[in-house]
Amino acid sequence: MEYRYENTAVLALSPGGVAVGEQIACRLHCALSMLLTSRISAPGDESLVIGTMDQTGGFSYNSMISPGQMEEYMEDMRGYVEEEKLHRIYQMTSVVGDHGLADPAQLAGRNIIVVTDGVKNGMSFDAALYFLKKVSAEKVVAAIPVGSAVVIERIHGMVDEMHYLYMPENFISVSHYYTDEPKIDPASVVERIDNVVSNWV
Repeated sequence: MEYRYENTAVLALSPGGVAVGEQIACRLHCALSMLLTSRISAPGDESLVIGTMDQTGGFSYNSMISPGQMEEYMEDMRGYVEEEKLHRIYQMTSVVGDHGLADPAQLAGRNIIVVTDGVKNGMSFDAALYFLKKVSAEKVVAAIPVGSAVVIERIHGMVDEMHYLYMPENFISVSHYYTDEPKIDPASVVERIDNVVSNWV
């Protein structure tokens, strides 16, 4: 609550993050936006994530893969990854148009609260922190309802301040920890972002 009425913005990392971020933004009387990200996996192996791209085309490599191993992967997949980047940019911009997308100019000089509905591997946070390197933020604060202990501890070392609710001993999946998780469609995301100011409490 120390950020209420301060120069603060909430940056959500997924539609679920928008649902969580909406509650924070309403309480703190601040703006809400969403950073679209998309993971790029190796062809034929969805489990091998090469990296994550944000809506501006910024690409952060999977930090859990060693630089040497990543270099080997990229020797074989560079052309594929570049094609996937173009494809994902088109996909992301068609999700919610220009509504609610994170604008670096509007985030500059503010306390940025980066919000998600939970973290399993933290790659969306990696992408967000890469994106925020281009923004002169006053402070970067992570707000995570639930997540793997290893990932939360790793993110904690990358941000100025960390807030989390639950860090289960044996993390299963984000959806496992929600009893009411309706599907959030793009129209609902836009509506939540556009109406957050009118719902300040």
